[in-house]
Amino acid sequence: MDYSLILEWRNKEIPKEVILKGINRAFENSQKIHGKDASSIRNLKQCVEHINNSIEEFRPIIGKNIDKDYSLDAVDTLANIVNQLNKYIESEKEGVIKSYYLDMKEHLLTSADKNNPNILSLCVKIEEESLQTFFMKLPELEREQILLEAKNILGDRARHMTQQALEESLVSFRNEIISNKYCLKNISTLTEDNLE
Repeated sequence: MDYSLILEWRNKEIPKEVILKGINRAFENSQKIHGKDASSIRNLKQCVEHINNSIEEFRPIIGKNIDKDYSLDAVDTLANIVNQLNKYIESEKEGVIKSYYLDMKEHLLTSADKNNPNILSLCVKIEEESLQTFFMKLPELEREQILLEAKNILGDRARHMTQQALEESLVSFRNEIISNKYCLKNISTLTEDNLE
């Protein structure tokens, strides 16, 4: 079952970042339902609902691969994201959050290749780097609390992970915690269909 799911996602060219986001959400949801010490997820089949929700969330960008009738070209997608970032920058009162969006916009504009249709991967990379910078600007005590919360989300699963998988998972959960705590928008979803 797991292998057939992986093949299906690969054939549809679903970016791994989208799949991993769904898996992370499945673990977060499982922890909320079963408690932090529960190891209730054993295979991908148990994550499918969350992965499908993640795919739907990113459909405006990856839609050309999962729904042949829908596509946004890279220039339009980039323009939509930049326009929405401009709105967030104008409306944001909190200096540190405004700076977060300004840095992302600048990084996106300097890194984007308008001939490259894979804006999603670029957005995910820029967002991860921006969240790392945002995290490092937080007071040390707050950083420690966020890392502790990320470790608590992992719970006992951490004992069965390689060091690399553990570090990647902690960063992923840390980024989710920061995004939720500060209501940071996910730039990968700032496309024509879901602009506010």
